[in-house]
Parts: sequence; structure tokens; C-alpha cells
Amino acid sequence: INTPGGSVGDGFGLIDAMLASKTPVYTVNLAQCYSMGFLIFIAGDKRYSMKNSTFLCHEGDGFSYGSICKMKDRLEFETIQMEKHIMEYIVSRTSITEDLYKENYKKEWYMYPDEAKKYGILTHIVGVDCDIDDII
Repeated sequence: INTPGGSVGDGFGLIDAMLASKTPVYTVNLAQCYSMGFLIFIAGDKRYSMKNSTFLCHEGDGFSYGSICKMKDRLEFETIQMEKHIMEYIVSRTSITEDLYKENYKKEWYMYPDEAKKYGILTHIVGVDCDIDDII
């Protein structure tokens, strides 16, 4: 994975497919797993990162269009239901606690692999815990 992020709906479609797979899915951060890429990355059964790769966990970007009522409905969905859904997913797939998540998600929470490993975001750092040959 090497992505600055993307659509939450599309990303969770991919995550659902990964989690439903009977074949173990390994994810590898080749350079950056930001925003939705972070959420896709943690869907992996085993998660690898290159030594200089980076991660970004944050509240994401939202947008709305249409009438004021439609925008209010979308905003309510994104700020209540979607925020809770994403938090529960991250807490279930990492060792990030709900309190730690709430403390950090509204900022741009960038991490290098050593910090990400501490929070259970990844399992192996290529060149430290394993060789690239172990996953290719």
C-alpha cells in the first residue's frame, strides 16, 4: 500500500472483502498509509512496513452538497455514526485504546513504523524484524 487516502465508503468495501477472506491477507506499507490507507492497512492479518514508511491516523475530510437539510443530515452521519464506527474499528484492530484514539484523532497523527508497532498497527518492520524475502 502506498496511498494518501481516499473514499471511506470505497475503503470499507475493500476492508470488508479483506476481513471476509479465508486466505490470510498481508498488508505492506511501501511508503505511506495515510487516512483511509491507514484503515485498509490495519485490515491485514499480518502487517509489514518498510523502515522509512509513514502512517497517518486522523478524522479525515468530509464534504457535503445539496440543500441545507441534506448537508445537516450528512454532517450528523459523519460526526456521530461514522466517527464512532471508525473508532471502534481502529480499537478492535490495534492496541490503540479508545482514550488514546479520542486524544489524537482530531489532529494529524503521523507515525513512523517504530511508533506504529508500539500501538499494534503493524507486526513487522522489514529490515528489522524480517527480510523482504519473508513476505514476497
